[in-house]
Amino acid sequence: MMTLFDEERIMRNYVASERREAVRDAVENMLKTGKMSAEEIAGYFTELSVEDVREIEKGLLQTI
Repeated sequence: MMTLFDEERIMRNYVASERREAVRDAVENMLKTGKMSAEEIAGYFTELSVEDVREIEKGLLQTI
């Protein structure tokens, strides 16, 4: 029973991690187009605040 619980928890963590990565990739792509503000982008992703989007934007600017 414990093994089943551990496997389920591992799978949930994996799915959550993949989801976060997909959201980050989408935000990066939206920022790269330069057509939307951080506020507008945050409105599309309820799990992100405007500050989160700005942090992603800072990371993009540092890689250039």
